[in-house]
Amino acid sequence: MNVRTRAILGVVVPAALFVALFASTSNPAGSTGGAPVSTVPTSSSTTTTTTTTTTTTTQPGRDEANPFTSPAMAAYLAHRTNDVTAAVYDVTSGITYTYRNGIRERTASIVKIDILADLLYESQRSHVALTPRQLVLASQMVEDSDNGATDRLWSEIGGYDAINEFNELVGFKKTIPSYSWGDIDTTPLDQLQLLKVIVLPNSILDAASRAYEMSLMEHTISSERFGLGWGSPAKALVGVKDGYYLETTTGWQLNTTGFVHYQGRFYLATIMSADNPEENYGISTVTQCADFIWKFLRP
Repeated sequence: MNVRTRAILGVVVPAALFVALFASTSNPAGSTGGAPVSTVPTSSSTTTTTTTTTTTTTQPGRDEANPFTSPAMAAYLAHRTNDVTAAVYDVTSGITYTYRNGIRERTASIVKIDILADLLYESQRSHVALTPRQLVLASQMVEDSDNGATDRLWSEIGGYDAINEFNELVGFKKTIPSYSWGDIDTTPLDQLQLLKVIVLPNSILDAASRAYEMSLMEHTISSERFGLGWGSPAKALVGVKDGYYLETTTGWQLNTTGFVHYQGRFYLATIMSADNPEENYGISTVTQCADFIWKFLRP
C-alpha cells in the first residue's frame, strides 16, 4: 500500500467517450454487459519454465532472445541486491517472457486495478451502472492511489471473498489472497492475466469497462508514476499502476504494472521488487528494467 495518499476529485467522462478515445488501441469486443460465461481466451502456446526465465511463444519457429537475459539487463540485474521478479506479454508477437517465474511478492497498491476490475465486473453482472460516488472513489483509488478510497471500494466489492472469486475467474494460479488488500501475495505472471482482462478484448470486461479503467491508469498523477511510467518514451501511451510500502523486517516493496503502446510496440508488463534497502533503490530498479524492456521489444 502506498504511504502517500491524496483525494483529488477528477472529472467523470461518460463511458461512451472512453470507447471512442481508445478505439485506435483496443478493439470494442468482449461481453455485452451480462454475466460473463468464460475466462480470457487461451492460445495453444507452449511454455518452458525454469527458476529464472520463461519464454512462451505462439510462433514456434521464431528464435527470440529473452529481454531478461539480454546482456544489458542481465548485467544490471546481476548487481542489484533486491529481489526482482517480472513478466512481459508482447501483444504484437504473442510472446510472454518472465524473470524468476513463480516468485511471490506483496501487491501493495497495484492491487487497486484488480479491485476496480472486480467492481466493473460486478456492475456488468448486475446491470447496474457505477454511481457518481463510486466513479469518484475509483478515480481517487487509481489516479491518486488514495488508500481511503481503496478501503471503501474494497468493502463494497466484498473484500477477500469477492477478489478471490474474481481472480480465479481471471485465471490466477499462484496468488495467495489476504483480508488486507495490500498484503496479497502474487506473481507477475498472474498480474499479466489481469492486465489482459483490462486491456485486451475478452469475455469478462466489456469494451466500455476496459476503456474506463485504461483511462484512469493513463492519468495516474505524476507523483504516483515511476517504473513503466518513467521507463517508457514520453510520447508513448502508458497506463500504469505502481505500488510501494515499507516492510519493516525486509525493506521496501516497489512494483509497477501496466501497458505500453508506441512506435509499433504494444506490451503488458509487471515488475516487482522486494527487499529494497530504500525506496529510491527499488524505484530505480523497476524503472531501469522498464527501459530495458522498451528497448528490447522492437517492432
